[in-house]
Amino acid sequence: MLSLSSLQRKVSALINPDKEAFTNGDSYIHTPTSPRPPSCNNWDITITFYSATDLPKGDLLSSDPFLEAFVGSPDDKESLSFVTGVKWNTLNPVWDAKWQLLNVADGTVIEMFVKDKNKMMIDTDLGRTSLLLSNIEGTHEHVLDVWKSNTKKHGQILVKTHAVHSSGKSAELTKVSTSGPARYSRHTSYAAGVLTREKKLEFYTYRVRLYHLFDVFGTDTRFYQHWNTEYDAAKRIFADNLEGLNIRNALHSQHSYLYRHSQHSVYDGLSTASDLGTLLHSDRLAKDPTQDLKNIVFTYSIVPRGLYFSETGAAFFQDFMSKHAMHANRATEVMFSGEFRLIQDERYHGQWHLLIDNNSGTYAPKKEDLHKVKEVFERNFPDLIVSALDREDPYLKEIRAATKAVEQDMAAHQSQPMTLFGEIEKSEEGVLHAHNHVGHACEV
Repeated sequence: MLSLSSLQRKVSALINPDKEAFTNGDSYIHTPTSPRPPSCNNWDITITFYSATDLPKGDLLSSDPFLEAFVGSPDDKESLSFVTGVKWNTLNPVWDAKWQLLNVADGTVIEMFVKDKNKMMIDTDLGRTSLLLSNIEGTHEHVLDVWKSNTKKHGQILVKTHAVHSSGKSAELTKVSTSGPARYSRHTSYAAGVLTREKKLEFYTYRVRLYHLFDVFGTDTRFYQHWNTEYDAAKRIFADNLEGLNIRNALHSQHSYLYRHSQHSVYDGLSTASDLGTLLHSDRLAKDPTQDLKNIVFTYSIVPRGLYFSETGAAFFQDFMSKHAMHANRATEVMFSGEFRLIQDERYHGQWHLLIDNNSGTYAPKKEDLHKVKEVFERNFPDLIVSALDREDPYLKEIRAATKAVEQDMAAHQSQPMTLFGEIEKSEEGVLHAHNHVGHACEV
């Protein structure tokens, strides 16, 4: 005979059959619950732009292909976009580049463009294709034809997708978004002695395609940081006269040269603070683990196309009228600019800590907008500790004074002036000259 408690449990099991069932009298076993319905009908998707085959030649013999992808119209500057690295001298590139999309509506289309990278001039279109993101739960491979025109096929692209229903914070988003990674390119130049052209030193410039720039800074350029009309150097750069035009052309040539693509360029993605620390400091820490990273300063400008920056150093920038205007490619306004340091902070148990400021005479970003640059970095690198400091901050002034002393000591031990442009060949000078003509844009 069943006890009263057993009878109650039986009734409960009948009312709630998905929670538990029983066998052998009073012995119970737990049965799996029915899967909960997804919290959102949209998808979180990992897209891998894996490879391409039989692409057309962009040059006489081969191509240097890369791929750009867009969620939304390529002509809409707010559309999410992604770019792979360049694969040199091949018609069958393997990119294996991953993009994490969040809250993607069923039926979304990914537009893809394959291009041939030209080192200094405008890139050549090799073809386009698209992928309809529909009925894609789980893992799939998609072989897509590349079309040069509506009737002419040129090769194929292999794209892999893995999709799960959006949940948690992703499901709460009001539009499609991304968790990156933020794609970067590192460009190599060489500083050479002006007198002897000996002792070449590698010098890097970086471009990072930060996400969420328009979410934070908006799209109205009237609210960006206009060039500083109270700064004498900026007045000369942006003057509406022949001298101003020549200076802007020189800055454009410098930008084009320093951010040119070559087989020495490095391409990858950044998702974490550790990724950023490895990119900027792994080589120097391997040589000297005790080096004080607070004395390593980077000059940056953020424009709608991303973050452009390089290490600041007295030995390399003696002939630059404005480092910030050079990085911004002579833009009359930027989203933000200044300097930053990336340190492993003992106060935070050795975690990476970004000290970023608004120390730019050319653009003089307002301290009231420092929270915006902080938010952008926190969105792109959720585990990065970010401190946004005004140029007049006492702690920052103290660090800046120490850095200046180190730079002066380095300059004193430098046997001869260094130039970043001593190695430009005559052919490259001609290319740079061509860039300065109206309507000849440099794509970086």
